[in-house]
Amino acid sequence: MTLTPDKIWIYRITHIDNLKHILTHGLVSSPSSNADPDFVKIGDNTLIDFREDLKVPVKPGGQFSEYVPFYFGPRSPMLFQIATGFDGIQQFPQEKIIYIVSRMDIIQKEGLVFVFTDGHARATITTFFSMDELDKLIEIDWATVYTELWKNDESDKDRQRRKQAECLIKDYLPVNCIERILIYNEEAQKKVVTLSSEFGLTIPVQIKKKAYYDNL
Repeated sequence: MTLTPDKIWIYRITHIDNLKHILTHGLVSSPSSNADPDFVKIGDNTLIDFREDLKVPVKPGGQFSEYVPFYFGPRSPMLFQIATGFDGIQQFPQEKIIYIVSRMDIIQKEGLVFVFTDGHARATITTFFSMDELDKLIEIDWATVYTELWKNDESDKDRQRRKQAECLIKDYLPVNCIERILIYNEEAQKKVVTLSSEFGLTIPVQIKKKAYYDNL
């Protein structure tokens, strides 16, 4: 791929019940005064709690909890766990999970502060890069980021980590930086479009089965 910011999408999955707050306040980090008191958590709560105490090792630094994490690609291992209940993760139907999607050039134009990684941020071997090191985007394994087959095997024992390369945005992502919302089916689309219209927003809402595990 051509590594220009206008070609690099970022994806955050969240429960559909969080959308009203997101359309009001944007995506905010957990310490924010605008944090959602009724936020529906999805994914591995032990991992979420573990990350809260980690420090971001590149400027501007700070705690992980001060950042809003996005993946560079869809169909994350986390979504698989949520959809299947694998490894004891609380299961949710995929129609309850939506993608908030933005793009690197959009967050740059907005003047947002961010860092990015070449793999899952929890892994000790993952490298972090500051927003001043965009030339390091080539360090991300883009083929693996977009692959549908991400499980580790004997040929590649590090594939799953690289699949989960992240863009971490400091403090918040405002509503005007949401480029589109991806959803699983028509029922979810109707709910999201109706809610967006109530806020006077015209964010594109797209059914994107390829972003989900449609073959479960």
